[in-house]
Amino acid sequence: MREIAVIHMDLMAKGGGEAVAMNVLEALQDDYEVTLLTLTDPDLDELNDYFNTDVRNVTVSRAGQIASRLHETFGLKYYVLQNALLGRYARQHADEFDLLVSTINELGLKTDAVQYIHFPFDWTVSLDNREQIFHPTVEEESWYEQFCTRIAGVTREDIQANVLLANSEWTADVVEDAYGTEPRVVYPPVDTTEFDPEPWGDRERGFVTVGRIERSKRIREMIRIVDGVRDRGHDVHFHVVGPTVDEEYFEEVERMADERGYVSLEGETDRAELVDLICSHRYGIHGKEYEHFGMAVAELAAGGTVPFVPSNGGQEVIVDGRDELQYESPGDAVEKIDWVLSDSPVRKQELRSDPEAIRRRFGRERFAEEIRSVVGDVLESAAASPVMSGSRV
Repeated sequence: MREIAVIHMDLMAKGGGEAVAMNVLEALQDDYEVTLLTLTDPDLDELNDYFNTDVRNVTVSRAGQIASRLHETFGLKYYVLQNALLGRYARQHADEFDLLVSTINELGLKTDAVQYIHFPFDWTVSLDNREQIFHPTVEEESWYEQFCTRIAGVTREDIQANVLLANSEWTADVVEDAYGTEPRVVYPPVDTTEFDPEPWGDRERGFVTVGRIERSKRIREMIRIVDGVRDRGHDVHFHVVGPTVDEEYFEEVERMADERGYVSLEGETDRAELVDLICSHRYGIHGKEYEHFGMAVAELAAGGTVPFVPSNGGQEVIVDGRDELQYESPGDAVEKIDWVLSDSPVRKQELRSDPEAIRRRFGRERFAEEIRSVVGDVLESAAASPVMSGSRV
């Protein structure tokens, strides 16, 4: 049985990238010997419950000591350095595996590899629209990041030689801008299996948002949007669901919620409670600008809500490009939400996505099939090649 290493920094972060990693592990574990190269000791039982996966037949291996200690001590403070060290470790151990699969964006893997990119680090500092980068990324003037870049060893030639996957057309365009090569779009796995949308008339007149509680999610701005909608005469409430990764920001959001009886800060919930909240409410809202794809938005759509999203990024594909569901600013969001909520019940229901269409386009079975196909093709190509640097084939 061939051996594959799946590379991911920290599955316990429980975001969209971690959902991708867990589903990749699940998709490959029965056909290959799978090792997870990571910086932490993940609780797979907890993660399986959280993501509704069944990862059970994988080996977990810490990717060296330095990066693991940095992550344990400082969290995300030295994220770029941790990423560089993770890629370096994987590169040094590439000959122990038949294939490397990164689910943590582009790494300096000097061998044929599959790399799933949520949003590029832009190691070569060549993106035109750098203000759209919200991950920690590389700035060429910084001595720290020059050091990280040297450790990472990422070059345009290496990236172009690997098989690249991107989570949306928008992300694929950004990757092409950075590296001069266009990835194949493989939408991330949206778990639609448990959603059973309630009839529109039975649903609560409220909003749900789902995602990690951190500044890039713009939760405070969404609370103010709901304030504005209520000021227009709509008796709506707001549920904020997701794990905390920024304690300072959580406290800021908590203070705002405490001042408003219509805002419920749910925090991290179990899967059943999350699904119930989505399926029992009429509206969803997302605040993150330049979102790579927006798995939470797809879940909101799969659960039968009408989701409102920023007008930039990859989430446009989930709402089918509908202008009335995309906003450019908090004020614009209030105007559009007011217009939709004031319209007829029939019109509001017309804005809902077909759950079956969401499953076909973004569901987990589709994702698993695409990942198995990509990995199988790469291994078959490697077996046919007489010489492959860093490969055991």
